[in-house]
Amino acid sequence: MLRPLERGDGRRTAVEVYESLQESILSGRLRPGTVLSQVEVARLLNVSRTPVREAMRMLQEGGLVTGEPNFRSRVLGFDPKDIEALYMKRIMMEALAVTFTTRTMTAALKERLGEVVHALEGRDAHDSFAVWQKLHREFHRLIVAQAGDAYAADLDALEKRSERYQSAYKGEHLPGWWQRGEREHRALFDAISAGDAMLAGELSARHLARTALELLAALAPEYDTARVRMSLQFAIAGATAGKF
Repeated sequence: MLRPLERGDGRRTAVEVYESLQESILSGRLRPGTVLSQVEVARLLNVSRTPVREAMRMLQEGGLVTGEPNFRSRVLGFDPKDIEALYMKRIMMEALAVTFTTRTMTAALKERLGEVVHALEGRDAHDSFAVWQKLHREFHRLIVAQAGDAYAADLDALEKRSERYQSAYKGEHLPGWWQRGEREHRALFDAISAGDAMLAGELSARHLARTALELLAALAPEYDTARVRMSLQFAIAGATAGKF
């Protein structure tokens, strides 16, 4: 699952170890519950333990692993409370970021967003979950691109954590999942293109809430989703009142 890395300077090596492990976790290659030994990871990646230790710290901060005794970590399992918290944050934060981006959308950004929406509707995205996931990540980066680098970086981190659940969700999709996602992406793009910031913010909140509710229905069907629905109602109320 893990391949040797080319050696670089200490800090860059730690980032590369982090990115390699993060991708393996998000793609599902490293399954929930997998124990990661710093010694074994260092051996497999052909690096020293120092960058591995730093990478594990970064993964813990990102909510992907938990620390255990004897220089070991464990890939976190699927926690409905984590799904709920992730999407409550994203619903509120992304709705606000989308309104900022809509108001300051550049022609180049709009053109690229249109290309990504079109690609998400294409055969390659339908045939390959990896292709869809890469395009989907870019879509969500583009629609918040004008909210400021720090704010967008926080949202990007939440999106990546969400991908772990999306990977688990594949194969469990409710009927019509592709079509619903495509309609929502297209409607959001149309609102952004038209400069309708309030509508774009509302559509973003609805899109994320629907995703969260479907994830929870598939992975934790008995979980109470009231807080997700409340977050959606709050975001919509703010958007329609013009307070975003």
